[in-house]
Amino acid sequence: MKTMLIPVDFSATTENTIRFASEWANRFGYNRIILLKTFYDNVFDNIAVSAEYAPVSQDFRWQERKESTEKLDNMADELSARFGEGMTVLTAISETPLLRAINETIREEGVDMVLLGSDNCRSSDNSFIAGNIISIAKISPVKVLVIPSDYAYRPVRDVLLPCDYRVMHNLAKLNDPKDAAMAKDVQLHVLNVDAKERYLNPDEDFKNLEAHLHSYLQNFKHDINYSNEKNIIDGIIKYTNVNDFQLIISLPGKHSFLYYLTNKSISEALCRNSKVPVMILK
Repeated sequence: MKTMLIPVDFSATTENTIRFASEWANRFGYNRIILLKTFYDNVFDNIAVSAEYAPVSQDFRWQERKESTEKLDNMADELSARFGEGMTVLTAISETPLLRAINETIREEGVDMVLLGSDNCRSSDNSFIAGNIISIAKISPVKVLVIPSDYAYRPVRDVLLPCDYRVMHNLAKLNDPKDAAMAKDVQLHVLNVDAKERYLNPDEDFKNLEAHLHSYLQNFKHDINYSNEKNIIDGIIKYTNVNDFQLIISLPGKHSFLYYLTNKSISEALCRNSKVPVMILK
């Protein structure tokens, strides 16, 4: 059984993520989808934003939660209606902070992947989930798929795999038996950003690295490509802009795509790359 977790906040961004999820689940054999909503209160939640800072009544808070729970149930019903037999759509409610709620649900429900929506630079949606993408991706023990807010599902045929040869061993994570359907049908386009341009005159060590790469990806149709950009993100984005990909795969580790996103301008990097979904492996 394959289980997908979608944290929701009722924004247009998460609604788009759910539409995407229905297509992805059908295509890659997921059996369960869990919609998670957290009602965690912080110390400021009991104060209304007004000139008098009047406390919010308990009745108002309970009514708000009731309406949110009904929205969550309706969302699950609409998603269920898109599937036939063999798919279960569940709802989960938590009183704990978002990151803890996600980790607890992953552990208790045997989640295989978390889906998150990403706002782009021009979005006025202000999705709470989107604002916590990097934090969620860093703490999640399972892979995370980030969907741009304006992206509609397209069949996954061409996948970009940015790969630093220093973390090549992490390519073994691509051979998870649960992802066999993807390995069968997609073309992996490996991109190595090499500012020193060693690929132009490869020595024996470099040729050995390429041979190792081919062995890790023997279950995939794949090719190897190079960029001489000095900046990793720039190299990835420019290559994405001139090619038609339906997915970018980010490997874990210090030299990963996620590492560069979290150590540079996160918002700028995500926004500039918002046209293509990103799967962050774990």
